[in-house]
Amino acid sequence: MKSNVVPKLTSTLAVAALLGMATQLPADTQPGKIMVTAKKGTASAAVSGGSPTPVTVKDIYGPGTTIKTDKASSVDLSFGRLGTLRLEESGTLTIDKFTITETGADTVADVQLNLPEGTILGNVNKLSAASKYEIKVPRGVAGIRGTTFLASGASYFVLLDGALVYVDVPPGGNPTPYTMQAPPAVYFSPLEGVKPAPDDLINSVKVRMPGPPFQPPGPPFQPPGPPDDRPPFVSPGLGGLQ
Repeated sequence: MKSNVVPKLTSTLAVAALLGMATQLPADTQPGKIMVTAKKGTASAAVSGGSPTPVTVKDIYGPGTTIKTDKASSVDLSFGRLGTLRLEESGTLTIDKFTITETGADTVADVQLNLPEGTILGNVNKLSAASKYEIKVPRGVAGIRGTTFLASGASYFVLLDGALVYVDVPPGGNPTPYTMQAPPAVYFSPLEGVKPAPDDLINSVKVRMPGPPFQPPGPPFQPPGPPDDRPPFVSPGLGGLQ
């Protein structure tokens, strides 16, 4: 009788080799894309040190882009599923890094922003555990996760929802981490540290926020009852009857 040990061993080794190849396949990493969804006033964008050009709605930018807003101007930016940002007047924002990696089991985002001057407001969706979303300012860096926030180049932060860790590096001083969690809303300033946010500050941030974070498409909400009996829908963002 012929032994079947060799065929079995060969089959086992082949399966092991295939599994090994699967674990070694590189993850699919692509540069992220940022779309201009709204603009007020005037702004310019320069890609990787190139000449600045006027910003217009529906422009698409990627890593290496620096956006500057003029006085009384603002630009809204969509990071796709990650959420939205608004760069307010007289601000400068550089997208140092923006990549999306599909691992097969998860989506990992790596966002690194540089805000040397001005203010940004953001709605950032919940990120996977391996993702990173950082904002560099002249005297420190903030890491955020699932956050509704305001960040200023002057190291001033307001957090309405989510979590934020800011490492402050004062001139000639030692790095000091500050952890912020909300709600309730809090703010940070280099002089005061982390404090509860007063109502007037909360309201100011809310009315200046860009649109809501990106939501995957799905069936539209339908209030209960026959169509003719449904009450008119009042948009919380736009107001009025929809």
